[in-house]
Amino acid sequence: VDWDVHHGNGTQQVFYKDCNVLYISLHRYDDGNFFPGSGAPEEVGSGPGEGFNVNVAWTGGVDPPMGDSEYLAAFRSVVMPIAHAFSPDIVLVSAGFDAADGHPTPLGGYKVSAKCFGHMTHQLMNLAGGRVVLALEGGHDLTAICDASEACISALLGNELD
Repeated sequence: VDWDVHHGNGTQQVFYKDCNVLYISLHRYDDGNFFPGSGAPEEVGSGPGEGFNVNVAWTGGVDPPMGDSEYLAAFRSVVMPIAHAFSPDIVLVSAGFDAADGHPTPLGGYKVSAKCFGHMTHQLMNLAGGRVVLALEGGHDLTAICDASEACISALLGNELD
């Protein structure tokens, strides 16, 4: 799962033809006009990997910006049902926090709260027997990165979320 505001084009490319890896990315797309310009919804994998690449590609810029309700709705209606059907052995998260509230429009401009990142982490722990690894990818607002990281670690530790 990749929730960095920028599409994970390198990760998608590596696993695009692989049916053993499910890649799900939630990102700002803006009809291909937001960096890196990849990650269209119709990019679903190829060959044996067809159907194992899922792009939740938001378009519309930041008016209004995507936030908790959109991310949680995507998790409820797309990410978790597909992930449960795939039944992974482990969940790896490209945990970039540049979708977090606090990043200016050119760097993301979304308004996802730290609490929402914690809730998404908690949901992912229902997969793969709780084997979830988060790899910090980035973000540009140190306070937002710290708050989101803390919420995710708290979820990983099994602490009660607000």
